[in-house]
Amino acid sequence: MKLSNGMGSIYKLSGKRRKPWRAVKTTGWVIDTDGERVKQNRVTIGYYHSKEEAFQALMNYNADPYDIKANTITFSELYNKWSERYFETLSN
Repeated sequence: MKLSNGMGSIYKLSGKRRKPWRAVKTTGWVIDTDGERVKQNRVTIGYYHSKEEAFQALMNYNADPYDIKANTITFSELYNKWSERYFETLSN
């Protein structure tokens, strides 16, 4: 099945793997230093057991994109993100 433009890609990795399906999304483009090529900046959304699971994860990511690099966040950044959502739900 071909995905529409901008949705991302699903690949089957070679070899005997527990989770052989990889879902990736292009985050941007970079011009090579020579100026002759344009390269994609891609981020891996995850590895999955089946193609259907990878497709569902890709659709969920496209519907509500989340920060892939969440493991590099500091505690103060996490608190600020949490407080923006949490304090809106409190009543007066």
